[in-house]
Amino acid sequence: QREPLLRATAMARAFPAPASLAGTYSETGTQTNFITLAQPHRLNNGDIIYLTFADTSGNAAPPNQSYTASFINSNTFSVIVPNLSSGTYSQNTNVITVTIGSHGLVPGNAVYLQFTSGGASSGLYLVLNTNSTSVFTVSTPDGAVRSGNVLMPKINASGFTQSSTNVTISCAGPHALVTNQTIYIPPNSRFLASGQYQVVGIPDASAFTIRTTNSTSQTQSSFTFYPLSPPPLVRSGNVTTRWSTFNLGYTDTSTTYNLSQSPMSANTVFNFFFPDFAFPGALATAGLTTPEFQLTSDTSVALQMNFLASGMVTNSPTSSFNLTTNGFSSFTAGDGDIVMDIGPWMTTNFTANANIPGLVDNLNSLLLAGQLSPAAKTAIVNYVTNTVNLPYGSPPTQMQMRDRVRAVAQLITCSPEYTIQR
Repeated sequence: QREPLLRATAMARAFPAPASLAGTYSETGTQTNFITLAQPHRLNNGDIIYLTFADTSGNAAPPNQSYTASFINSNTFSVIVPNLSSGTYSQNTNVITVTIGSHGLVPGNAVYLQFTSGGASSGLYLVLNTNSTSVFTVSTPDGAVRSGNVLMPKINASGFTQSSTNVTISCAGPHALVTNQTIYIPPNSRFLASGQYQVVGIPDASAFTIRTTNSTSQTQSSFTFYPLSPPPLVRSGNVTTRWSTFNLGYTDTSTTYNLSQSPMSANTVFNFFFPDFAFPGALATAGLTTPEFQLTSDTSVALQMNFLASGMVTNSPTSSFNLTTNGFSSFTAGDGDIVMDIGPWMTTNFTANANIPGLVDNLNSLLLAGQLSPAAKTAIVNYVTNTVNLPYGSPPTQMQMRDRVRAVAQLITCSPEYTIQR
Protein backbone atom coordinates (compact mmCIF):
# COMPACT_ATOMS: atom_id res chain seq x y z
CA GLN A 1 0.00 0.00 0.00
CA ARG A 2 1.42 3.38 -0.99
CA GLU A 3 1.86 5.59 2.06
CA PRO A 4 -0.75 8.39 2.18
CA LEU A 5 1.85 11.16 2.03
CA LEU A 6 3.35 9.61 -1.10
CA ARG A 7 -0.07 9.54 -2.74
CA ALA A 8 -0.23 13.31 -2.31
CA THR A 9 3.32 13.96 -3.52
CA ALA A 10 2.72 11.75 -6.58
CA MET A 11 -0.22 13.97 -7.51
CA ALA A 12 1.89 17.10 -7.06
CA ARG A 13 4.58 15.68 -9.34
CA ALA A 14 2.06 14.59 -11.95
CA PHE A 15 0.39 18.02 -12.15
CA PRO A 16 3.22 20.52 -11.51
CA ALA A 17 2.47 24.21 -11.14
CA PRO A 18 3.48 26.50 -14.03
CA ALA A 19 6.89 28.13 -14.19
CA SER A 20 7.43 31.33 -12.25
CA LEU A 21 6.56 34.59 -13.99
CA ALA A 22 8.43 37.90 -13.90
CA GLY A 23 6.99 41.38 -14.09
CA THR A 24 6.71 44.73 -12.38
CA TYR A 25 4.73 46.18 -9.49
CA SER A 26 3.46 49.63 -8.68
CA GLU A 27 1.83 51.36 -5.71
CA THR A 28 0.50 54.88 -6.13
CA GLY A 29 -0.51 56.01 -2.65
CA THR A 30 -2.98 53.38 -1.52
CA GLN A 31 -2.89 49.89 -0.04
CA THR A 32 -3.38 48.36 -3.50
CA ASN A 33 -0.36 46.93 -5.29
CA PHE A 34 -0.70 46.39 -9.04
CA ILE A 35 1.22 43.48 -10.56
CA THR A 36 1.84 43.46 -14.32
CA LEU A 37 3.41 40.35 -15.85
CA ALA A 38 4.97 39.79 -19.25
CA GLN A 39 2.84 36.67 -19.76
CA PRO A 40 -0.81 35.88 -18.91
CA HIS A 41 -1.10 34.92 -15.23
CA ARG A 42 -4.27 32.74 -15.43
CA LEU A 43 -5.35 33.89 -11.95
CA ASN A 44 -8.93 34.29 -10.80
CA ASN A 45 -10.23 36.44 -7.97
CA GLY A 46 -9.28 34.87 -4.66
CA ASP A 47 -6.39 32.76 -5.92
CA ILE A 48 -3.39 32.62 -3.60
CA ILE A 49 0.05 33.34 -5.03
CA TYR A 50 3.48 33.94 -3.48
CA LEU A 51 5.23 37.14 -4.58
CA THR A 52 8.89 38.16 -4.26
CA PHE A 53 9.63 41.89 -4.67
CA ALA A 54 12.74 43.90 -5.58
CA ASP A 55 12.23 47.66 -5.27
CA THR A 56 13.77 50.02 -7.82
CA SER A 57 12.22 53.26 -6.53
CA GLY A 58 14.42 53.71 -3.46
CA ASN A 59 11.77 52.64 -0.95
CA ALA A 60 11.31 49.54 1.15
CA ALA A 61 9.89 46.71 -0.97
CA PRO A 62 6.61 45.03 0.01
CA PRO A 63 7.08 41.90 2.11
CA ASN A 64 7.74 38.64 0.27
CA GLN A 65 4.81 36.40 1.14
CA SER A 66 1.61 34.83 -0.14
CA TYR A 67 -1.13 37.18 -1.35
CA THR A 68 -4.73 36.90 -2.48
CA ALA A 69 -5.10 38.08 -6.07
CA SER A 70 -7.81 40.27 -7.60
CA PHE A 71 -8.16 39.88 -11.36
CA ILE A 72 -7.81 43.01 -13.53
CA ASN A 73 -6.90 41.65 -16.96
CA SER A 74 -5.02 38.71 -18.44
CA ASN A 75 -1.61 40.17 -17.57
CA THR A 76 -2.45 42.28 -14.52
CA PHE A 77 -3.81 41.59 -11.05
CA SER A 78 -3.73 43.43 -7.75
CA VAL A 79 -3.00 42.51 -4.16
CA ILE A 80 -3.50 44.28 -0.86
CA VAL A 81 -0.36 45.33 1.04
CA PRO A 82 -0.28 43.70 4.51
CA ASN A 83 0.35 45.18 7.97
CA LEU A 84 -2.15 47.99 7.41
CA SER A 85 -5.72 48.38 8.63
CA SER A 86 -8.00 50.41 6.38
CA GLY A 87 -11.02 52.52 7.19
CA THR A 88 -12.68 55.90 6.83
CA TYR A 89 -12.62 59.17 8.72
CA SER A 90 -14.58 62.37 9.16
CA GLN A 91 -13.17 65.63 10.49
CA ASN A 92 -15.29 68.26 12.22
CA THR A 93 -13.10 71.25 13.09
CA ASN A 94 -10.37 70.00 15.46
CA VAL A 95 -11.52 66.40 15.99
CA ILE A 96 -11.02 63.52 13.56
CA THR A 97 -13.26 60.49 14.00
CA VAL A 98 -11.69 57.33 12.59
CA THR A 99 -13.62 54.17 11.79
CA ILE A 100 -11.40 51.07 11.55
CA GLY A 101 -12.70 47.66 12.57
CA SER A 102 -11.01 46.05 15.61
CA HIS A 103 -8.55 48.93 15.95
CA GLY A 104 -7.39 47.70 19.38
CA LEU A 105 -6.60 51.18 20.71
CA VAL A 106 -7.40 52.91 24.02
CA PRO A 107 -7.18 56.59 25.02
CA GLY A 108 -3.59 57.77 25.23
CA ASN A 109 -2.24 55.30 22.67
CA ALA A 110 0.07 56.59 19.96
CA VAL A 111 -0.95 55.83 16.38
CA TYR A 112 0.22 56.81 12.93
CA LEU A 113 -2.58 57.71 10.52
CA GLN A 114 -2.05 57.83 6.77
CA PHE A 115 -4.93 59.72 5.14
CA THR A 116 -5.19 58.64 1.51
CA SER A 117 -8.07 60.91 0.47
CA GLY A 118 -9.98 63.94 1.73
CA GLY A 119 -7.01 66.15 2.57
CA ALA A 120 -6.37 65.45 6.28
CA SER A 121 -2.74 65.66 7.40
CA SER A 122 -1.03 62.28 7.83
CA GLY A 123 1.14 61.90 10.90
CA LEU A 124 1.52 60.74 14.49
CA TYR A 125 -1.53 61.18 16.75
CA LEU A 126 -2.65 60.39 20.30
CA VAL A 127 -6.01 58.69 20.77
CA LEU A 128 -8.52 60.93 22.59
CA ASN A 129 -11.44 58.55 22.97
CA THR A 130 -12.48 55.10 21.82
CA ASN A 131 -16.18 55.24 21.09
CA SER A 132 -16.26 51.52 20.23
CA THR A 133 -14.01 48.72 19.03
CA SER A 134 -14.24 50.21 15.54
CA VAL A 135 -14.30 53.99 16.23
CA PHE A 136 -11.78 56.29 17.91
CA THR A 137 -11.03 60.02 17.83
CA VAL A 138 -7.87 62.12 17.65
CA SER A 139 -7.33 65.87 17.85
CA THR A 140 -5.78 68.03 15.15
CA PRO A 141 -4.88 71.74 15.00
CA ASP A 142 -6.34 71.91 11.52
CA GLY A 143 -9.92 73.19 12.00
CA ALA A 144 -11.54 71.89 8.82
CA VAL A 145 -14.53 69.80 7.82
CA ARG A 146 -13.63 66.89 5.54
CA SER A 147 -13.82 63.11 5.16
CA GLY A 148 -12.11 60.31 3.28
CA ASN A 149 -10.12 57.11 3.60
CA VAL A 150 -7.39 56.28 6.08
CA LEU A 151 -4.76 53.59 6.70
CA MET A 152 -3.26 52.62 10.07
CA PRO A 153 -0.04 50.57 10.38
CA LYS A 154 -0.86 47.61 12.63
CA ILE A 155 0.87 44.25 13.00
CA ASN A 156 -0.15 41.18 14.97
CA ALA A 157 2.83 39.59 16.70
CA SER A 158 2.76 35.87 17.40
CA GLY A 159 4.83 36.36 20.54
CA PHE A 160 8.20 37.40 21.98
CA THR A 161 11.16 35.97 23.83
CA GLN A 162 13.15 38.14 26.26
CA SER A 163 16.72 37.41 27.35
CA SER A 164 18.26 40.04 29.61
CA THR A 165 17.16 43.38 28.11
CA ASN A 166 16.87 42.05 24.55
CA VAL A 167 13.39 41.20 23.29
CA THR A 168 12.91 39.28 20.05
CA ILE A 169 9.40 39.69 18.65
CA SER A 170 8.10 37.15 16.14
CA CYS A 171 5.37 37.92 13.61
CA ALA A 172 3.06 35.62 11.70
CA GLY A 173 4.48 36.94 8.41
CA PRO A 174 7.06 39.43 7.13
CA HIS A 175 6.90 42.66 9.14
CA ALA A 176 8.76 44.95 6.66
CA LEU A 177 10.26 46.98 9.52
CA VAL A 178 13.73 48.53 9.36
CA THR A 179 16.38 49.23 11.98
CA ASN A 180 15.77 52.38 14.10
CA GLN A 181 12.08 52.45 13.19
CA THR A 182 9.80 53.30 16.12
CA ILE A 183 6.88 51.11 17.17
CA TYR A 184 4.22 51.54 19.85
CA ILE A 185 3.25 48.63 22.09
CA PRO A 186 -0.07 49.30 23.85
CA PRO A 187 -1.07 47.82 27.22
CA ASN A 188 -2.30 44.62 25.52
CA SER A 189 1.11 43.02 26.18
CA ARG A 190 1.13 41.38 29.59
CA PHE A 191 4.89 41.48 30.20
CA LEU A 192 6.18 44.38 28.11
CA ALA A 193 5.58 47.88 29.41
CA SER A 194 3.44 49.90 27.03
CA GLY A 195 5.24 52.67 25.18
CA GLN A 196 7.43 53.46 22.23
CA TYR A 197 10.38 51.25 21.29
CA GLN A 198 13.02 51.39 18.61
CA VAL A 199 13.84 48.45 16.38
CA VAL A 200 17.49 47.55 17.05
CA GLY A 201 17.86 44.44 14.93
CA ILE A 202 16.23 42.38 12.16
CA PRO A 203 17.25 38.70 12.57
CA ASP A 204 14.92 37.65 9.76
CA ALA A 205 11.93 38.86 7.73
CA SER A 206 9.42 37.72 10.36
CA ALA A 207 11.26 38.81 13.52
CA PHE A 208 12.87 41.91 15.00
CA THR A 209 14.45 42.93 18.28
CA ILE A 210 13.92 45.79 20.73
CA ARG A 211 15.47 46.60 24.11
CA THR A 212 13.80 47.17 27.47
CA THR A 213 15.02 48.68 30.72
CA ASN A 214 14.30 45.58 32.82
CA SER A 215 16.54 42.51 32.64
CA THR A 216 14.75 39.17 32.81
CA SER A 217 13.92 36.01 30.88
CA GLN A 218 10.35 35.56 29.80
CA THR A 219 8.07 34.75 26.87
CA GLN A 220 4.60 35.76 25.77
CA SER A 221 2.16 34.73 23.09
CA SER A 222 0.31 36.96 20.64
CA PHE A 223 -0.21 40.70 20.97
CA THR A 224 -0.60 43.74 18.70
CA PHE A 225 1.78 46.62 18.04
CA TYR A 226 1.71 49.73 15.86
CA PRO A 227 4.56 51.05 13.67
CA LEU A 228 4.80 54.84 14.05
CA SER A 229 6.26 55.66 10.65
CA PRO A 230 4.67 56.51 7.30
CA PRO A 231 3.94 53.27 5.41
CA PRO A 232 5.64 53.15 1.99
CA LEU A 233 2.70 53.51 -0.38
CA VAL A 234 4.43 55.04 -3.40
CA ARG A 235 6.93 52.56 -4.78
CA SER A 236 7.64 50.35 -7.76
CA GLY A 237 10.01 47.67 -8.91
CA ASN A 238 10.24 44.10 -10.10
CA VAL A 239 8.26 41.09 -8.95
CA THR A 240 8.49 37.33 -9.40
CA THR A 241 5.62 34.92 -8.86
CA ARG A 242 5.74 31.55 -7.16
CA TRP A 243 2.62 29.46 -7.32
CA SER A 244 3.04 27.40 -4.17
CA THR A 245 3.50 28.81 -0.68
CA PHE A 246 4.85 25.43 0.60
CA ASN A 247 3.23 26.27 3.92
CA LEU A 248 1.66 22.83 4.22
CA GLY A 249 2.02 22.48 7.99
CA TYR A 250 0.87 19.30 9.69
CA THR A 251 -1.09 16.86 7.56
CA ASP A 252 -2.14 14.49 10.34
CA THR A 253 -4.20 16.69 12.66
CA SER A 254 -7.31 17.81 10.77
CA THR A 255 -10.63 16.12 11.49
CA THR A 256 -11.61 16.54 7.83
CA TYR A 257 -8.47 16.34 5.62
CA ASN A 258 -5.96 13.96 7.15
CA LEU A 259 -3.14 11.81 5.70
CA SER A 260 -2.28 10.11 9.03
CA GLN A 261 1.27 11.32 8.32
CA SER A 262 3.25 14.55 8.50
CA PRO A 263 6.80 14.84 7.12
CA MET A 264 9.49 14.36 9.77
CA SER A 265 6.97 13.67 12.54
CA ALA A 266 6.81 9.87 12.86
CA ASN A 267 5.69 8.72 16.29
CA THR A 268 8.56 6.27 16.76
CA VAL A 269 12.00 5.37 15.41
CA PHE A 270 10.23 2.69 13.36
CA ASN A 271 8.74 5.38 11.09
CA PHE A 272 4.95 5.75 11.01
CA PHE A 273 4.28 2.02 11.57
CA PHE A 274 5.84 -1.02 13.21
CA PRO A 275 7.87 -3.38 11.00
CA ASP A 276 5.98 -6.48 12.18
CA PHE A 277 2.44 -5.14 11.86
CA ALA A 278 0.00 -7.54 10.18
CA PHE A 279 -3.37 -6.18 9.08
CA PRO A 280 -6.14 -8.26 10.73
CA GLY A 281 -8.01 -10.57 8.38
CA ALA A 282 -6.87 -12.30 5.23
CA LEU A 283 -3.40 -10.72 5.21
CA ALA A 284 -2.60 -11.69 8.80
CA THR A 285 -4.07 -15.19 8.27
CA ALA A 286 -1.74 -15.63 5.31
CA GLY A 287 1.21 -14.80 7.55
CA LEU A 288 1.97 -11.53 5.75
CA THR A 289 3.39 -8.54 7.56
CA THR A 290 2.00 -5.31 6.13
CA PRO A 291 3.50 -2.38 8.10
CA GLU A 292 2.01 0.40 5.95
CA PHE A 293 -1.49 -0.93 6.65
CA GLN A 294 -1.14 0.19 10.26
CA LEU A 295 -2.33 3.61 9.04
CA THR A 296 -5.46 2.04 7.56
CA SER A 297 -8.86 2.12 9.28
CA ASP A 298 -12.40 2.98 8.28
CA THR A 299 -11.86 6.55 9.47
CA SER A 300 -8.38 7.05 8.04
CA VAL A 301 -9.44 5.82 4.58
CA ALA A 302 -12.20 8.45 4.46
CA LEU A 303 -9.96 11.24 5.77
CA GLN A 304 -7.15 10.37 3.33
CA MET A 305 -9.60 10.40 0.40
CA ASN A 306 -10.87 13.78 1.62
CA PHE A 307 -7.32 15.14 1.59
CA LEU A 308 -6.60 13.95 -1.96
CA ALA A 309 -10.00 15.00 -3.28
CA SER A 310 -9.87 18.46 -1.69
CA GLY A 311 -6.48 19.07 -3.26
CA MET A 312 -7.84 18.27 -6.70
CA VAL A 313 -11.26 19.93 -6.65
CA THR A 314 -10.62 23.17 -4.74
CA ASN A 315 -8.65 26.25 -5.68
CA SER A 316 -8.69 28.71 -2.80
CA PRO A 317 -10.89 29.29 0.24
CA THR A 318 -12.19 32.63 -1.06
CA SER A 319 -12.97 31.49 -4.60
CA SER A 320 -16.37 30.21 -5.61
CA PHE A 321 -16.18 26.52 -6.49
CA ASN A 322 -17.81 27.15 -9.85
CA LEU A 323 -15.60 30.11 -10.79
CA THR A 324 -12.16 28.54 -10.46
CA THR A 325 -11.83 27.65 -14.12
CA ASN A 326 -8.10 28.29 -14.67
CA GLY A 327 -7.10 24.70 -13.96
CA PHE A 328 -5.34 25.41 -10.66
CA SER A 329 -6.05 23.52 -7.46
CA SER A 330 -3.94 23.02 -4.37
CA PHE A 331 -3.27 21.21 -1.12
CA THR A 332 -4.54 21.54 1.49
CA ALA A 333 -8.15 22.22 0.63
CA GLY A 334 -7.22 24.96 -1.82
CA ASP A 335 -5.11 27.25 0.35
CA GLY A 336 -2.17 27.43 -2.06
CA ASP A 337 0.32 25.27 -0.16
CA ILE A 338 1.19 23.02 -3.12
CA VAL A 339 -0.43 24.09 -6.38
CA MET A 340 -1.37 21.63 -9.13
CA ASP A 341 -2.29 22.51 -12.70
CA ILE A 342 -4.71 20.44 -14.82
CA GLY A 343 -4.95 23.18 -17.44
CA PRO A 344 -3.10 21.21 -20.17
CA TRP A 345 -5.93 18.64 -20.19
CA MET A 346 -8.76 21.19 -20.28
CA THR A 347 -9.35 20.95 -24.03
CA THR A 348 -12.01 19.34 -26.20
CA ASN A 349 -9.37 16.85 -27.37
CA PHE A 350 -9.53 15.35 -23.89
CA THR A 351 -12.98 16.25 -22.52
CA ALA A 352 -15.49 15.66 -25.33
CA ASN A 353 -17.63 12.54 -24.77
CA ALA A 354 -15.84 10.55 -27.47
CA ASN A 355 -12.44 11.50 -26.03
CA ILE A 356 -13.00 10.65 -22.35
CA PRO A 357 -11.49 7.14 -22.82
CA GLY A 358 -8.34 8.82 -24.12
CA LEU A 359 -8.30 11.19 -21.13
CA VAL A 360 -8.59 8.25 -18.75
CA ASP A 361 -5.78 6.43 -20.59
CA ASN A 362 -3.56 9.51 -20.45
CA LEU A 363 -4.01 10.08 -16.72
CA ASN A 364 -3.85 6.32 -16.09
CA SER A 365 -0.35 6.27 -17.60
CA LEU A 366 0.67 9.45 -15.79
CA LEU A 367 -0.58 8.53 -12.32
CA LEU A 368 -0.24 4.76 -12.05
CA ALA A 369 1.77 3.48 -15.02
CA GLY A 370 -1.28 2.14 -16.84
CA GLN A 371 -2.36 -0.25 -14.07
CA LEU A 372 -6.01 0.87 -13.91
CA SER A 373 -8.23 -2.18 -14.35
CA PRO A 374 -10.58 -2.38 -17.37
CA ALA A 375 -13.58 -2.41 -15.01
CA ALA A 376 -12.39 0.76 -13.26
CA LYS A 377 -11.73 2.50 -16.56
CA THR A 378 -15.21 1.63 -17.81
CA ALA A 379 -16.80 2.90 -14.59
CA ILE A 380 -14.91 6.21 -14.80
CA VAL A 381 -15.69 6.73 -18.50
CA ASN A 382 -19.38 5.98 -17.96
CA TYR A 383 -19.59 8.31 -14.96
CA VAL A 384 -17.90 11.25 -16.68
CA THR A 385 -19.72 10.95 -20.03
CA ASN A 386 -23.15 10.39 -18.46
CA THR A 387 -23.03 12.51 -15.29
CA VAL A 388 -20.45 15.30 -15.25
CA ASN A 389 -21.65 18.59 -16.77
CA LEU A 390 -24.51 17.47 -18.95
CA PRO A 391 -25.33 18.64 -21.48
CA TYR A 392 -21.72 19.11 -22.58
CA GLY A 393 -21.72 22.33 -24.58
CA SER A 394 -20.60 22.95 -28.14
CA PRO A 395 -18.25 24.60 -27.60
CA PRO A 396 -17.88 23.53 -23.96
CA THR A 397 -17.29 26.04 -21.20
CA GLN A 398 -14.08 26.18 -19.20
CA MET A 399 -16.03 24.91 -16.21
CA GLN A 400 -17.30 21.88 -18.15
CA MET A 401 -13.82 20.92 -19.31
CA ARG A 402 -12.37 21.53 -15.86
CA ASP A 403 -14.96 19.40 -14.09
CA ARG A 404 -14.40 16.45 -16.40
CA VAL A 405 -10.63 16.46 -15.93
CA ARG A 406 -11.08 16.90 -12.18
CA ALA A 407 -13.50 13.97 -12.04
CA VAL A 408 -11.17 11.61 -13.88
CA ALA A 409 -8.13 12.66 -11.82
CA GLN A 410 -10.01 12.40 -8.53
CA LEU A 411 -11.47 8.97 -9.29
CA ILE A 412 -8.10 7.60 -10.39
CA THR A 413 -6.25 8.93 -7.33
CA CYS A 414 -8.85 7.42 -5.02
CA SER A 415 -8.85 4.06 -6.81
CA PRO A 416 -7.45 0.82 -5.36
CA GLU A 417 -5.02 0.61 -8.28
CA TYR A 418 -3.51 3.99 -7.33
CA THR A 419 -3.43 3.12 -3.63
CA ILE A 420 -1.83 -0.32 -4.01
CA GLN A 421 1.53 -0.51 -5.76
CA ARG A 422 2.34 -3.61 -7.82
